[in-house]
Amino acid sequence: MGTRKPGPSATSSLVYLPFNDGFRVHYYVKNDISKFYRDLNFRTIIFLSSAQSIVFFGYFFLFLWSAYYQKAILTTNINPNFLMQNEARLLHVTGTVQGVGFRPFIYQLAKFHRLSGYVKNLGNHVEILIEGKRLNLESFLSDLPEKKPPLARITDIKINTASFSGYSEFIIIHSEPGTFENSIIPPDTAICEECRLELFDPSSRYYHYPFTVCTNCGPRYTTVRALPYDRENTVMADFPLCRECEVEYTDPLNRRHHAQPVCCSKCGPELWLSDSRGKVLAKNYEAIVKASDLLQQGSILSVKGFGGFHIACNARKEEPVQELRRRLLRPEQPFAVMTKDIAVVESFAVPGDTDRKCLTSARRPITVLPKSKVFKLAESVSPNLHNIGVMLPYTGAQNLLFDLKPDSVYVMTSANLPGRPMVVENEEALEKLKEIVDFHLLHNRVIANRNDDTVIRVVNGQKAFIRRSRGFVPEPIELPFEIGASAGVGAEMNSTVTLAKGKLAYVSQYIGNTNHLETFRYHSEVFQHLVRLTGIEPLNWGCDLHPAFNTTRFAMSRGEENTIQVQHHYAHILALMADNSLPEDSRILGIALDGVGYGEDGTVWGGEFLGASYFGYERLGNLLPQPMPGGDLAVKTPSRMVLGMLSGRLEEAELEKLSLHFPRGRQEFSTVMQQLQRKINVTMSSSAGRVLDAAAALLGICKMRTYEGEPAMKLESAAKNSIHRPDLPLVFRTGGKNGVSVLDTTELLLGVYELSGGKYSSADLAFAVEENFAKGISEIAISLATKNGFEQVGLSGGVAYNDHITSCIARTVKEAGFEFLTHRHVPCGDGCISFGQALAAGLRTDSEGILWYRKSSSCRPEN
Repeated sequence: MGTRKPGPSATSSLVYLPFNDGFRVHYYVKNDISKFYRDLNFRTIIFLSSAQSIVFFGYFFLFLWSAYYQKAILTTNINPNFLMQNEARLLHVTGTVQGVGFRPFIYQLAKFHRLSGYVKNLGNHVEILIEGKRLNLESFLSDLPEKKPPLARITDIKINTASFSGYSEFIIIHSEPGTFENSIIPPDTAICEECRLELFDPSSRYYHYPFTVCTNCGPRYTTVRALPYDRENTVMADFPLCRECEVEYTDPLNRRHHAQPVCCSKCGPELWLSDSRGKVLAKNYEAIVKASDLLQQGSILSVKGFGGFHIACNARKEEPVQELRRRLLRPEQPFAVMTKDIAVVESFAVPGDTDRKCLTSARRPITVLPKSKVFKLAESVSPNLHNIGVMLPYTGAQNLLFDLKPDSVYVMTSANLPGRPMVVENEEALEKLKEIVDFHLLHNRVIANRNDDTVIRVVNGQKAFIRRSRGFVPEPIELPFEIGASAGVGAEMNSTVTLAKGKLAYVSQYIGNTNHLETFRYHSEVFQHLVRLTGIEPLNWGCDLHPAFNTTRFAMSRGEENTIQVQHHYAHILALMADNSLPEDSRILGIALDGVGYGEDGTVWGGEFLGASYFGYERLGNLLPQPMPGGDLAVKTPSRMVLGMLSGRLEEAELEKLSLHFPRGRQEFSTVMQQLQRKINVTMSSSAGRVLDAAAALLGICKMRTYEGEPAMKLESAAKNSIHRPDLPLVFRTGGKNGVSVLDTTELLLGVYELSGGKYSSADLAFAVEENFAKGISEIAISLATKNGFEQVGLSGGVAYNDHITSCIARTVKEAGFEFLTHRHVPCGDGCISFGQALAAGLRTDSEGILWYRKSSSCRPEN
């Protein structure tokens, strides 16, 4: 075309239509207006916003009027060769574009648009060269983000003009060695509908084969040994493809093209049922049929899945559930259950709209749901709680199992001893679970990466992660700014690790409690594997302030000069800020409410109001530090907290009555009183979690903690059962010194003591405790935010899982005119700590990788 402008004799029109991805060029010859109707993409129109729709249809009707009556509006006379020239584009696409059928998708899209060129995997991204008519190129670029495979996640597309080379066809080029930094391996996902249908189709060669997968589903992260993500670098290298699978694997038009886990009954893994000693009883589908019969009869089985073993039993019968509790030494901890579909779930639980989306998504998390009034499962599945964790089948074997008994509900709890990592190997299961299960449902596909189930709960109307693992890991969290290469090693409890660089942070799967040696070794394995997968070699490290944590020692062993110790609750707020994509210069009032965290002053924190930026914080307020007689014993026996909090406010005769709340009666009561009087082994703590634990003990709801969070969880469940929901005058006292606001929680507990035993039930008082606690927190937060000029108030910490408390704080803060923030992509609890630590280390790294200051509470570099 050159620079010549089209003359008036040209018989073409150029129209710009407002689509989601910008203005797409559509070129039509006036004499063939019918082509406009045929090519119009009404599927795209459906997804337009209201405003876009108005604009679109305005342009649409103006164009018709212009085309038919040859008026000047929207009609530009141009040379029809303008969009028919041969051109080339070079694309680099970053994101989750490996192992999700992205290259076959590009191949098919290029063929559809009559383009030539190639697509290849370069380790950390996919490179695409497309050549052809300009109109076809534009259509390809428009369709690429809109029609991508369901598991693909595009974070960036770079498009450059390239020289036209004249490729005769479009081809897929095999992976080339390259840098794997920022290479994103997809998470494990549930079997897709197409594969599930094949499971039950007698005419399919995948009929009843439990390891059926395609590019749109199945295990990914748990199969990867190394990069690039090709079959030879996964556990599927142990299973050479048969001729039929080879044909599908190499066919670009087949949905199993380059699906690395693809296999069939001829060439893939096998499944079998054994007794507790390992004797094989049945194989493949017959093993699943036999396992179903055993579960119905009341047996306890281990079931090997994507990322580890579950322990399963019939959730509709009390006897097997109670027996499982006895064998696991878990007298009260709730079990998650699995069932076939939403229809069965509704027979014992009440899922909301968000719950349904979570349950049926390809990620298939455990979703915590309210129980139905008529609960048609064994009460011991989730004792003394108002909710239950539920998930739907996500593996082929699970789908086959529930198809045999469609109304069945099975306990599916992680196969691990308390505080230890989940079992992943067959021999390990036979040894460690021999006293727990009666039978094993095993397979011979190796689990390369242990990965527990994700747990989600809807809090204040929003999805909240309790545990972020299968289905989400190793997807990165996108950061609102770039940081240096850094690592966060997590807290001691509910630990994760994080690697971050640039604008991506990779938070690992749930690891557990690293005070156990076996779990700490697993922590190290996860860290090393994440380094291999991301290619990120951290220059600096973030860890907890607590000097005795194994994770702190782990980071310090890498060099103290490269390590920053980050206060526990500040790490919570840092994670919260980045989780909400706040800019680098942001300041918020962060509320951190949890169990315990080592404070800057050497005391135990846990109820904190922090004025925070990404570069430091100030402790503006806190809950009144309360005595914890016996230290950790006060966590396990919350009645100790009751006595510690009220010992200075009640007469001796009244304190004597509290001995009834101690599991070991008067003897334990006397011991604790002596500790308090002599101040022996008494730790002071501002913990919000301990206050709620004390209320639960005082109301007789939970006197002994048998699992993490039990007293507070049972307090919330009791509050849900409140009939009168009284507005009781449980008023806090507020005070402070040195400019720090302090909330006196003693008044709250004292009010409960004075009102208990009267006309109010324990459920009514539990409701009043949570309501007044939330109001007290809100009042302090609003006061501090107003005084210090904060526009945003955020909440983090384990207490944020309490729907009643969080909803009340959110409502009050919003009514006062502030924006309220909670977590979106990482857990509220200690699962987010490594994320916050990595941010602290990465933001404090200069261009040469030098940590330019090490004190986490400083707002400026040290001179």
